[in-house]
Amino acid sequence: MLALEGLVKHFQVGTGFMAAQKQVVHAVDQVNLAVRQGEVMGLVGESGCGKSTLGQLALGLLKPDKGRILFQGREITGLSRKKMRDLRREMQIVFQDPVTSLNPRMTVESILSEPFKIHGLGSKRERAQKVARLMEDVGLRADQARRYPHQFSGGQRQRIGIARALALRPKLVVADEPVSALDVSIQAQVMNLLASLKKRFGLTYLFIAHDLSVVRHLSDRIAVMYLGKIVEISSAKGFGEGPIHPYTNALIQAAPVADPHIKQPPPPLIGDVASPINPPSGCRFHTRCPKAMDICSKEEPGLKEKEPGHFMACHLYA
Repeated sequence: MLALEGLVKHFQVGTGFMAAQKQVVHAVDQVNLAVRQGEVMGLVGESGCGKSTLGQLALGLLKPDKGRILFQGREITGLSRKKMRDLRREMQIVFQDPVTSLNPRMTVESILSEPFKIHGLGSKRERAQKVARLMEDVGLRADQARRYPHQFSGGQRQRIGIARALALRPKLVVADEPVSALDVSIQAQVMNLLASLKKRFGLTYLFIAHDLSVVRHLSDRIAVMYLGKIVEISSAKGFGEGPIHPYTNALIQAAPVADPHIKQPPPPLIGDVASPINPPSGCRFHTRCPKAMDICSKEEPGLKEKEPGHFMACHLYA
């Protein structure tokens, strides 16, 4: 469905007095990732590792500095704005914050009608019928469409965001941390909704999150990202079993356990996250890795298949 080949995206930022000095943030560096049709590919990692940037690159919302993006075997990297607009019907996004992603001055009916208007689909009456159906698809009442976003709870607003993404019946949906801004009690409801919609409409998800329990619940495969690089790809069932990247192991140990009687040891990490402006040489994780060797600071490990379907970028398992 989706193939990302050698993607690179750097951002120039200003530092110092009046932002006079220009430096480069290495947001995404030489990333290769494939998402199969009908699967949920989970993408996890710490905040600032480049997950959201990668998701926006996949949809053409950002242009890569290098690399190729293929959607259903067709390269879309250099498509014109008009051709990309036509392609938007097949690939959509659910944003992280349901508050800022919805226009507060528009009713929900206007928000959900907008995709049909942009693509010239249906009459006013037909659009109203489609909006009513979308509301019901995501567990809301059709008559609620006349309200404004501020009149809904956070979970309901995210359901509206999901309905907007599904309006044109896309094939691929990038879910950019869709439950991280919600209460824990509401997260499960939204996750179950996404799972049921996937089955009902045959969707493919690129599911971005930093919560491992959330990703494991929904994903078929999981990719782990650190400082602009993919360091491990594994099936969700086998995630954390057998050979494991030291960073993945630290993520698993950092996941909270819902039992106050269990004392969790601190994650086995050294130091702080390196700056994406000046990433370390060799393996980018070696400055924090408890198992770092001399070669780790000198040579960057490639993403290689260690076991069937299990890819890892680590000298430890070379």
